Amino acid sequence: MARLVRFAILVSSLALASVLGCTRNPDPMGDNDAYVPPGVDAGIPTSGNLRIDPLDHVVMLAGGAGQVVEYRAYLRDGSGSETEVTSAVSWSTTAIDLGSFAGSTFTTASDRGGRTNIVATYMGMTTSTTLTVQFERIIIADGATAETPTRFDGTATAGAGPEVVYPDDGAMVPPNLGSLELHYMPNGGDAFELAVTTPDLDLRIYFGCPESVGGGCIYSPSRAVWQTIATAAAGRDPITYQLRSVSAAGEIREGEVRTLAVAQEPITGGLYYWNAGGGSIDRFEFGVPGARAERFIGTGQTGAGMCVGCHALSRDGTRISVGTDIPTTTFQVFDVATRTRIFSLGSGGGFGGFPSQPNFASWAPDSSELVTSFNTGLSIRNPTTGAIITDRLGGGPSSQPDWSPDGQHIVFVRHDAPSFAGLVDVGGVSGGRITILDRAGSEWGSPRTIVSIDGVNNYYPSYSPDGRFISFCRSPSNINSMGADPDSGTSAVPDAELWLIPSDRSGAARQLTTIAGLADSWPKWDPTEYENQGRPLYWMSWTSRRSYGLRLARDQRAQIWMAAFDPTVAATGEQGFRAAFWLPAQDIGTANHIPQWVTSVERQTCTDSADCGGEFCIDGRCFEEPPLL
Repeated sequence: MARLVRFAILVSSLALASVLGCTRNPDPMGDNDAYVPPGVDAGIPTSGNLRIDPLDHVVMLAGGAGQVVEYRAYLRDGSGSETEVTSAVSWSTTAIDLGSFAGSTFTTASDRGGRTNIVATYMGMTTSTTLTVQFERIIIADGATAETPTRFDGTATAGAGPEVVYPDDGAMVPPNLGSLELHYMPNGGDAFELAVTTPDLDLRIYFGCPESVGGGCIYSPSRAVWQTIATAAAGRDPITYQLRSVSAAGEIREGEVRTLAVAQEPITGGLYYWNAGGGSIDRFEFGVPGARAERFIGTGQTGAGMCVGCHALSRDGTRISVGTDIPTTTFQVFDVATRTRIFSLGSGGGFGGFPSQPNFASWAPDSSELVTSFNTGLSIRNPTTGAIITDRLGGGPSSQPDWSPDGQHIVFVRHDAPSFAGLVDVGGVSGGRITILDRAGSEWGSPRTIVSIDGVNNYYPSYSPDGRFISFCRSPSNINSMGADPDSGTSAVPDAELWLIPSDRSGAARQLTTIAGLADSWPKWDPTEYENQGRPLYWMSWTSRRSYGLRLARDQRAQIWMAAFDPTVAATGEQGFRAAFWLPAQDIGTANHIPQWVTSVERQTCTDSADCGGEFCIDGRCFEEPPLL
């Protein structure tokens, strides 16, 4: 376990000032009421009649203790006179990890730096200022000693240094990721220094080779160390980090300087995905610290013979539809919290069932309807009974629908079904065209195709959270979207690519080379719209057979990957995606597919574990896998 050996005061002119008297105004215009520093929330309404003191304060941590800042608030009247109203003000901070208030006294955490808004509210008036906590820390981790930092006091030697294999340079991750592994090749070093730098943090971590994998090493920061990094970097410009090594002979080598961005807001909700090896739907909840992947529903609850694979969640996470086996023998809908079946369509299920049910589905944004696929077209269904409301939409064989966030459109794949398709809903498509249905009142109009290229397969379309973009897959060689066995040693669709197109066709479709891997499939969006540095930020996940650093070789096994998306950048014709990262907590020993996002992970409530039927009661909710403490 990493342990702190010393704190050091940052060397700057600020170090000469007293802790409580040290202030800085970074406003180039000198207008403190209007200026918002980069990376700080600009959305807080302010009032010129309410003033906070001190303004844009800066403190530095030293000696392992938090620092105390005494805030005051003053109300200005029409003549310019001020009255102190400190005791009547409600005080808050936008970054709770940086510290907390007791009355008007703010005490910083002792182990992290960063920047936060200090918010004062009085009789309907609100104003804010910034507090910057600067912090320098040295951590001794596995394989290093208290003397290890001194081995890096010399001058670096030219030549190849340690090589970072994962994460990809330029990736962006959510602040509540939990941890982010560092995979590296030692290249002759036996001790390593990881320097992480932000405007408010100088963090140096020393370690050896904590975990040896594939001829290289993996360092996994503890949750506390990751939180130190995430708090300082959240919502700011990308941080820089560099790995240096020292050999037994004392030769110091430097790796390349790389960047990593941490988003401003934590991801909420979670996602449900198909564990192909276990034949089940698993889930991961982002909003729970220390969360682990859990088995959610499998053959036991559904009566499937082989697996529960294709699935769709209502946006709010309260309902899930699943298909059993391939092609689908039964189509079932469950209440997520209780895992109670609401209805089941089809004959028997298991190996004796007849494959007559839809493979793919999507829920209306308000969960009032359900759209399903079939070779005669799409069907709009009652979400409680499964009864068909409107049938044969789409103009022929139609598959893989996704309902738009505003409920007025459905994007799907129009394809040419094989001759036997009248009997079953085929699992995969070839020659797919990305097509949209538009709703006018209670009626659906004629389909309009937005992506169609002869000899190419376009499939798995999915709307972005604002409905402005549609991501989809493309096989340039027109391989069927089902491909080979997704859990076999070969790629399901080896040439599968990720593409993006504006849903209104205001721009051309473009390949997402920034996040390209191998056999990239099943792109799905987190429906929540987040904010980062005053701009919207979205998250997309998908399945890829790319290498996961040192843990999985290229084309070894499908895993779920994620990337941040800036729609403002994408609207200019650029890709808009940051480099990708691996979804934490999933089992690298199984192939994982079809990540379906929800705004809330619904669970059975409980008072103790006896209420959970064999699961664990944690904070009034049932968990199959209790979060790691």
